[in-house]
Amino acid sequence: MSQNTTSERADDPSLARIGAFSDGVFAFAITLLVLTIRIPHPSDADAGTGLLTLLIQQWRNVMAFVLSFMLVGINWANHRVMFSKFARANHVLIWLNMLYLMVGVAFMPIPTAILGDWIGNPQNQVVAAVFYGVASIIGGLAFNMIWWYGAYVGKLTLPTLTANDRHAHTTAWCLAPLSVAALTVVAFVNPTMAVAGYILIVLLYVLPLPGVMAKHRR
Repeated sequence: MSQNTTSERADDPSLARIGAFSDGVFAFAITLLVLTIRIPHPSDADAGTGLLTLLIQQWRNVMAFVLSFMLVGINWANHRVMFSKFARANHVLIWLNMLYLMVGVAFMPIPTAILGDWIGNPQNQVVAAVFYGVASIIGGLAFNMIWWYGAYVGKLTLPTLTANDRHAHTTAWCLAPLSVAALTVVAFVNPTMAVAGYILIVLLYVLPLPGVMAKHRR
């Protein structure tokens, strides 16, 4: 990165403020996820069943918490990578980022709680798995909207970003909502399998996929 490019980024307060605000939303949302796990108390009506039983009954909520914690964490990591590729910000980028933070980050504790409470319920687990999938798809699409606008429409990326790297990031990031959409369709037939697929996608995105794809194209 040239000295001029570095100075340009340092002198643009928008990128720094977007990053700081976004980090705050991520931190708040990821902390709220733990509230989806019930803490048993001796005064609860079902306390007589025993603490161990009550803790074991929470396994679905714990699973949903871990899934969403990793999902939001991966989104945070990729969000930082994305904004490291931008040389500047503008009004449209700021509001696209706000939209993403609303639907893809701050909202996620709700589908997480619903998935944990309702998965395994014969009458309602389809709705729970589909609702979680749809929420994840909307968040993924909003994330990709930021990148597509900044990288292609607004042309806000660093001049040092190669076409190969731009394509690698585009491919890696757009595959996520498409994969979740396919699994959401599966959820109508087998919600348990769909949730297992959500977990698999999260595990795959722990890898630095854009970097792997860029190296493969070279």
